[in-house]
Amino acid sequence: MANNLTGDYEAVVEISVRQINGLLATLHQNGAYENAPLKLLHSVDTRLGDPPRRFPDHVLDFGDWVFEFQQEKGPRPIKDLKDQFVSTSPPGVAGKFKDIFADLDNIEVIEIPPEVIRGRARIQISTLQVSFPQGSSSEVILHAFARAHYYPDDNTGELPKPVHGEVQATFEIRTQPYQGKTRLFVKASNQDSKIRFIADPASGLSAAEAGVLAAQIRKVVREGIDTLPVDLPAGFPFSQFKGIGVVGQVLALPLQLSGAGAPASGVQPINASFVGSSGFAFAVRKEYVQGLIDIDAIRASVAARSITLRIEHWGVGVSVTYKLRFSSGPTLTFKAGSIEISGRVEVETGTWWAPNGFVSFKQAITIRLNTSTQVASLRRIGDPDVDESWFIPSGTSTNIVRSEIDKALDANEDSVEAVFNDARSKLVSGLRNFDSASTVRYSGVETTVDGVIVRGDIGGPGRLNPIVEIGETEHRTAFTALKSWIPGGRILRHVWSWVEYPDFPPSIWNGVTRTATEMHRFVFPKPPGITSISHVCLRLEGTQILANGQTRNVTGGTTCIAPAPDIVLDVPSWWEPVTVPIWMPDIADDAVLRQAIAGHVSVQTDRPQKMAPGQNTLVYFADWPSERPLQILRDAFGKMKLRNVALQVIVVLPSGAFDSTKKELAGKLGMDEAKLPVSLQLAEDDEGGWGRTFGLSKRPSYYLINARREFVWKAEGHVDAGEMAAALEKHLVSAGPPRVQPLSLAVETGCTAPDVAFRDSEKQSFALHRMRGQTLFLNFWQSWSAPSLAELERLQKLHEKGGKDAPTIISFHGGKDVKKMEEIRRQLGLTFTVVQDSEQRQARKYGVRCWPTTVEVNPEGTVEQAQFGVAMHDDHPRSYEVVESEPVGASE
Repeated sequence: MANNLTGDYEAVVEISVRQINGLLATLHQNGAYENAPLKLLHSVDTRLGDPPRRFPDHVLDFGDWVFEFQQEKGPRPIKDLKDQFVSTSPPGVAGKFKDIFADLDNIEVIEIPPEVIRGRARIQISTLQVSFPQGSSSEVILHAFARAHYYPDDNTGELPKPVHGEVQATFEIRTQPYQGKTRLFVKASNQDSKIRFIADPASGLSAAEAGVLAAQIRKVVREGIDTLPVDLPAGFPFSQFKGIGVVGQVLALPLQLSGAGAPASGVQPINASFVGSSGFAFAVRKEYVQGLIDIDAIRASVAARSITLRIEHWGVGVSVTYKLRFSSGPTLTFKAGSIEISGRVEVETGTWWAPNGFVSFKQAITIRLNTSTQVASLRRIGDPDVDESWFIPSGTSTNIVRSEIDKALDANEDSVEAVFNDARSKLVSGLRNFDSASTVRYSGVETTVDGVIVRGDIGGPGRLNPIVEIGETEHRTAFTALKSWIPGGRILRHVWSWVEYPDFPPSIWNGVTRTATEMHRFVFPKPPGITSISHVCLRLEGTQILANGQTRNVTGGTTCIAPAPDIVLDVPSWWEPVTVPIWMPDIADDAVLRQAIAGHVSVQTDRPQKMAPGQNTLVYFADWPSERPLQILRDAFGKMKLRNVALQVIVVLPSGAFDSTKKELAGKLGMDEAKLPVSLQLAEDDEGGWGRTFGLSKRPSYYLINARREFVWKAEGHVDAGEMAAALEKHLVSAGPPRVQPLSLAVETGCTAPDVAFRDSEKQSFALHRMRGQTLFLNFWQSWSAPSLAELERLQKLHEKGGKDAPTIISFHGGKDVKKMEEIRRQLGLTFTVVQDSEQRQARKYGVRCWPTTVEVNPEGTVEQAQFGVAMHDDHPRSYEVVESEPVGASE
């Protein structure tokens, strides 16, 4: 008869669906790690509806080879490539080239009518969740929430918008033995009702529109998902499963602990859910547990024992020896809360006149779990319940039963402990095929009439902060958050904020903050007031599934892109500090400007690179004593015949100018007067780097760098407005408008962090690769940069507050003055590692261009995120992201 807990199996492991979803969330989070063996996607860029091509494999291989050749040598028409290869190749292969190019020309393409869907889809995907049809042992349902933007090919059909909802896809699963392993086969259901799209209720999609989207999703699931057979690892303990329950579902995984084959009835008799509120449970049928307790050994031990009792004979107490034997039992009876051992022992003697007797007993025992050591052991519950013959003292009977049972329990302790250790090891082994960080801990034991249940929870890694990445669409008409995601979770809404500038050209301090919440789309069309100096910020709000399957609400720390200037000079950036400030938004009139700087960004190249032309740049070392320092610029631009030129002006102010308030400096510069018709940047000559770079000998001075980053004109001292206008018209070159894009490192998020070797101030040597297993914060800073000092203070607080769990912080000072570094370390009380990086060798390995920059490296040694400028929130390392302006379609 089937056991109520385990059916016809010896044991069953049940895992709550909640706990399985925690494991899937970890695989989703693994998308942040370059070297993770298993990961789930959080975004996809794919094609829909492309017609199949029919051609032999050798033509396909040659087509790939031609594609790679074009990537390396540059795109060229196929006809030109054919002529080149045929005319320049040795005779033996020239003919082959001719033939295979002919095969390429004859590829049969199946034409698709224009109304058919064909185009590109970009999809943002939540973590997967799973459920099971009640009682199914062959189907699993995957759930994912998705947003998509579809871009149809020319003259093809459109899809309903917005694409936002839940995808439910049923997959059929079966296993079969294969070369000593178990092979897993997975196939999407061929029943349309089992692959569904449920539109978000607030999306406004009709039932018919949702049906159109569901049809496309079925095609993608059935044709686009790789369902090749998978060989499970040798020794993988679970080859069958069954879904149990509707609410609070569990996945039942049967086991034969003895190594016996699977019963003929399979998993169908397994119907009970015994997990409760735990993450998993392990049940062993009572018959198997009974086999762990050696009843024959108890019987033999009692039979080998004798006792001596004093019996009254004719008024005299005489010692009589008695032998013991079981006449019934011992018997194990499983009850709710305990296992009862019972039996009757005959107490017999060969002395003719002495009476024979008996001892009957019942003893409750249990399997007790030490939660600290995770060891399960057999233990008595109290003393036995004993009934004995009139001449046997009660204490003697109790002692006999108690000592024999204790002896038996001690003798069987190893076998019981081994069963539960082995079950836990099998579960851990199975889980670690998917998540190497999985842990399993028992939390309690329950005895039932059908067997023993051990419950516990499955642990895994902590969750990463939401990752916010802002990009631009191809035509630069919108921002996209396609690659923004909540690791192990789901985005509920994108909250955008930006700074609009009503005037043109925009004033760097007169923006107006706007916000918008988008629930159904990750693409945000650029508002009319967005300019090349606008801040654009994004915050994610959603949910996250923890490793234990519990769900929590999360909010991604606001990440902003802010404008930074073009590269102006092809000069090594570590020679001199030549930077412009990145301003925080919404600066109050009475705010001290130095405290409103988010970061300083270099306008020199940090490494040689191929770059398109930027903007023309006029560097103006302002006539600071003048009452109206900007008037000369207004006059010169007023005399120019050219209009709408791609020109920016960087006004270099003397050191200390940013100690003024916004109102004071704006008044000094006359920024409330007639606006300049060009983009204006203000910079302070930090450490004299601007002056030394341009060989400044007097103020005012003017230096013109064209869009090709060529120094073409200068004027020192006072200059006539007409002369300046003529020089500008002569030397300015055509260039496209500035493009806003994020400032990036030389290494992308999710890639292995470049290794660096360094010595700290104590002359101790370190290398990053030796710090694997630790979370690292690499901070790059300058002593003259106010936001750099603010970031150091933030990191020191994090270092102190985190205690033993605090990340390891290594701070690289990119300035040349070691004394300055030491002075700041003392002033700020820095207790983490500070390293002198005078030539910025370490900074250059990471492509650092903004001061400060803080890079987080996870314990696996990959870059998790980068923060450019000061952080907005102490609990979110990357909250302020600088972007650089780059020209579009520049031409001369």
